[in-house]
Amino acid sequence: MGELERYVSMIDAILSVSNPEEVSAKRIRKALQELFSVDLNSHKHDLKELIVSRFNRLQDLQSKTLKHEELVQLDSKLATKLHGEEVSSLKRHKSGKKEKKTKKKKKRKVASDNPNSIHVKNVGLSPKLQEFLKVEQLPRTQVVKAVWDYIKEHDLQNPEDRREIICDEAMKDIFGDKMTMFSLNKILSKHLFNLEKPKQEEENEEHIESKA
Repeated sequence: MGELERYVSMIDAILSVSNPEEVSAKRIRKALQELFSVDLNSHKHDLKELIVSRFNRLQDLQSKTLKHEELVQLDSKLATKLHGEEVSSLKRHKSGKKEKKTKKKKKRKVASDNPNSIHVKNVGLSPKLQEFLKVEQLPRTQVVKAVWDYIKEHDLQNPEDRREIICDEAMKDIFGDKMTMFSLNKILSKHLFNLEKPKQEEENEEHIESKA
């Protein structure tokens, strides 16, 4: 897996700016192939393991509220490009699946069956975040998705710089007057706390240790 280490910083960057509900090892691999003009199909398995590892590290760092600079090392031009690709992908997905909207929602409830899905653990929400989202606990991906859905529904992104979010009154108590798409996860991490480890995660750790 050594030759794949050169892609670590870019994988971290893509994970940080992507919609967690849509992100997958396959999509990240395709993004890397496009950005670096390389063919990574022969490294699918190793690359998927690396992506999952970096995703889990990202979650751990967020839960410990470490410096956000350790999570994202990406210049503003590339960040804008990646975010634009994400929005474009979501629009194409929605326009092509309007008639099957209800079925799609049902599929998302069992997204863990998708081999490309990146699984995350449940987290508890702070009182302020509970009041904002009207729920006590959710998977971390669903927390981020819910906030992004709210931002998009209320058109809170700065039209001149889509990376910037202008917070409304409901958001200000948690996120301040404004924030960037990069600072969203860092701010959220202060309002999330880990619950008991899921059984599946413990089994995965035991499986990894048995191979060491």
